Amino acid sequence: MIQKMMLRLWRSEKFAFLTFSLLGPIIKLFKLAHKFVRPYVKNGQVVADLGCSTGYNSLAMADFVGPEGKVYAVDLNKKSVRALEKKAEKGGYHNIEPHASSAADLSFIEDRSVDFVFANGLL
Repeated sequence: MIQKMMLRLWRSEKFAFLTFSLLGPIIKLFKLAHKFVRPYVKNGQVVADLGCSTGYNSLAMADFVGPEGKVYAVDLNKKSVRALEKKAEKGGYHNIEPHASSAADLSFIEDRSVDFVFANGLL
């Protein structure tokens, strides 16, 4: 959400991404996934993180669902999705499936296959 606000404010995807990257450590202080998601997401589930940005909550949810589960990480910003792919690869996550797509087009997710949807700040 913050990254999209920065994009509107700065009208430059590159500058918005840089600004969001600098704010990342501050955003992590809130640990939204740990506070609000953990009670609902269990090992082996399939979850969707819509508006995932660079994947802070996606990575946390990947830990929650474990290797038997799956996280669909979806964001419109291709640079954010690439950053998430790099983080997932570096961290050894094989249960995250990142997609650069609108939340309105989730055709890559099979109907009725998702146990939990996280759409924090998605407009």
